[in-house]
Amino acid sequence: MKIKLGRESVYCLGLALFLVGQLLGHTLLPVPPYIRYSFIFLGLLISIFSFVILDFNELYYAVNRLTIIKIRILIFIILLTVISIVSFKRNHDYALLVNIIFILSAYHIHFEKILKTFFVVATSILIIMLVAYILGLIGDGQVLQGRKTFGYRMPTDLAQLIVYITLSKIYLNLIKGRDNSLLFLIILGIGTLTLMQSNARLGSFTLFLLVPYTVLLKRKVYKSNFEISKLAQAILKNFFFIGVLISYIVTELFIKNPNNWVLQSINRISSARLINNRMGIEFFGYSIWGQNIYTNISSFFKDWFYIDNSFYVFLLSYGLALLVLVGIGYRYVVNKCLKIHEYIIPFILLVIVLDSLIDQHFYSLEYNIFLLLPFSLVSINEKNEDNKTRLNDKHT
Repeated sequence: MKIKLGRESVYCLGLALFLVGQLLGHTLLPVPPYIRYSFIFLGLLISIFSFVILDFNELYYAVNRLTIIKIRILIFIILLTVISIVSFKRNHDYALLVNIIFILSAYHIHFEKILKTFFVVATSILIIMLVAYILGLIGDGQVLQGRKTFGYRMPTDLAQLIVYITLSKIYLNLIKGRDNSLLFLIILGIGTLTLMQSNARLGSFTLFLLVPYTVLLKRKVYKSNFEISKLAQAILKNFFFIGVLISYIVTELFIKNPNNWVLQSINRISSARLINNRMGIEFFGYSIWGQNIYTNISSFFKDWFYIDNSFYVFLLSYGLALLVLVGIGYRYVVNKCLKIHEYIIPFILLVIVLDSLIDQHFYSLEYNIFLLLPFSLVSINEKNEDNKTRLNDKHT
C-alpha cells in the first residue's frame, strides 16, 4: 500500500511538471524555451519511472494474467501507439506521443488526485497570469478587434482553459456532494469577464451553460432510482462519433451551400470556423495518417487560418486513423463508467464533445485532463473514499 501511495505522489509530481511546462507555452510569460521543455521532459521521465519502476509488480501481474478483455486492451494500446507514432512523423506534434505515455502511466492512479493536480496547477498559473497582467508585467497576445487575452497568446486559450478548470472542479464537487453555489458565482463572473473583455463568446457561453447543466445533473444523478435508458446509453457511448458526424455534415453543407443564411449565421457566430474548415479541406484535404498543415500553409498563404474544431484537427492534421481509435477509446471509457453506475463522467465527457465543436483542445492534455481516464481509478461512491474500481478491471 505504501508503494502504491508513493507511486501516485510521484506520478502527480511528473504530471504537475508537465502541465507547468505545457501551460506556460500558451502564455506570454518570458520563460526561456529550454526551461519549459525541461519541465516537460522531466515530467515525462518521472511519469515513466512511476509506472515502470515503482509499480513493476502490478505491471507484471497485468501482463502475465491476461484475459480476453486485457488482450483486446493490449491490442488497442499497441495500435494507438503505432498510429500515434505514424501521425507524429507526419505532423511533428510531440503531444501525440506524450498523451500515450501519460495515459498508460496513469494506470492505477486515483483520477480524483489527477484532477486535483490539474486544478491546482492550472488555477495557480491562471492566477499568476492575471496578477502579472494587472501589474503590467505582460500584455495581450494576438489581439483581434480589441480583444484582451490577459497574457495568453489567444483569447480562446484563456477561455478554454477556464472551461476545463471549471469542469474538473464540477466533477470533484459532484463526487463529494459539495455545494456549488460559490463555484456558480465564480463561473458567472469569469464568464462575464471573458465575454466583455476578451469577446470569447463561445467559451463564455459554454461557461454560462455549465451552471444550469450542473444543477440538473446533480438533481438527476443523486436520485436513488436514477436510471439511463438504453437509447441514452447508446448516445453517451457514441457521442464522440456523433460530434464528428455533426462537424462533417455542417462543414460539407457549408461548402456546397455557402450562401445559405442558416449556415452563414453559424459561420458568423462561430467566428468563421466553417470558412477555416473549408479552407483546410481545399488546401490539404482529409488525411488518414496525419499531415503538418500549419508549417506547409505558411509557404503559400499569409492570411488568417486556424482550425478551431477538435474533430477537424483530427481529420486534417492528426489523421482519420487516430480519430477512429480515440473515438473507440472514448466509447470504452463511457461504457465502463455506465457498467459501474458512474454517471457523472459520461455527462462531463458529453460537454467536452459539444465544446470541441468550437474548440481545438480536445487532444491537448494540458487542457483536457479527462484524457487520463481510461486506466485510472474512478470513484463509484462519493461517500466512501475506499470504494474504487479500475475502468479496465475484469469485474467491470
